[in-house]
Amino acid sequence: MRNHPSKLYDTKVLQEGLHVPEKWTTQGYQHMKFINLHKAILNSMSEAVYVVDRDMDILYSNPAAERLTGFSPQESVGQVCHDIFCERSALCSGICPPRRVMQEQTPVLHKDAETRTKSGEVRQTQISISPFYEKEECVGAVLIIKDVTDLKVAEEKIRKQNVFLTAVIDALPHPFTVIDAETHHLKLANYAAYPGKLPENMACHELSHLSDAPCSGSDHPCPFEKVKETGQPVTVEHTHCGADGKCRDMEVHCFPIFDDRGTLVQVIEYCIDISERKQATAEREKLIKDLQKAVDDVKTLQGLLPICAGCKKIRDDKGYWNTIESYISEHTDAEFTHGLCPDCITRLYPGYANRRKQG
Repeated sequence: MRNHPSKLYDTKVLQEGLHVPEKWTTQGYQHMKFINLHKAILNSMSEAVYVVDRDMDILYSNPAAERLTGFSPQESVGQVCHDIFCERSALCSGICPPRRVMQEQTPVLHKDAETRTKSGEVRQTQISISPFYEKEECVGAVLIIKDVTDLKVAEEKIRKQNVFLTAVIDALPHPFTVIDAETHHLKLANYAAYPGKLPENMACHELSHLSDAPCSGSDHPCPFEKVKETGQPVTVEHTHCGADGKCRDMEVHCFPIFDDRGTLVQVIEYCIDISERKQATAEREKLIKDLQKAVDDVKTLQGLLPICAGCKKIRDDKGYWNTIESYISEHTDAEFTHGLCPDCITRLYPGYANRRKQG
């Protein structure tokens, strides 16, 4: 650390450089009151404040600067800035930011930086720099340094959580979306809902129904309206059609998101493809219906059948007489083939019957 006895400035240097109203300078106590006010402001700030001259030597540091770097004002004043707080790094490549501010006389606000502490720890900071004037001449710069290490750590944690949650949502096999309750615009869509970059201001009905208007009617009731009515999650069935023209039966689950005032602001929509389930249900119902019909037919044959004693025809429920073959075929799945029994062969064809016996 350099020691410059000729530049061991204290707060008096700053005090003399401050602009004091003329009416106050005529009264010493008012002048001192003004100085004490500014000192109180600087001492109460949570951000570190440094003042450097054009040689980058420190003229002033406030208590927060000591809390940030570990260097007291007595240790800091008169030293070159990079011996106290400025970590030389890629962030200061080219030209030193305070030097540039003094040369261009243009403030720099909220620049990301790194500040080295007395113990060697490097803190993530945000620095704002303004030129410092005396009699309209830029004689230095005021640096305000805010420690954002904890904020950066929190931001990184949130970023990792967002990456994790995005991966989980994209892994879901069913379409998952978050929709603005007022505009119906999609705020989030997983890969199953939209495999690609989501177009700006795309509405949910444009994605699921290829329609410019929201859902309506009994066939496609709008889940938003049901959520607004009940304030509770709802489940409805819709037919969703893709860009390829194929339509699928979907079970739509909607979950409301309210703000602090209880106003519905967004809806989480999760869709499950139930096309195969509905097809299986329809096939099962058809099978049950066919089985019921078969049972009914069997019960019909189990009853008393009015049959003619002569021609053996059967009378149906409508009073018509039908042959046994036609009646049974109509009421069962049985089919008939015709032949002759041995007795009928002997009665109808006696010669053929005798030859069969002799042969």
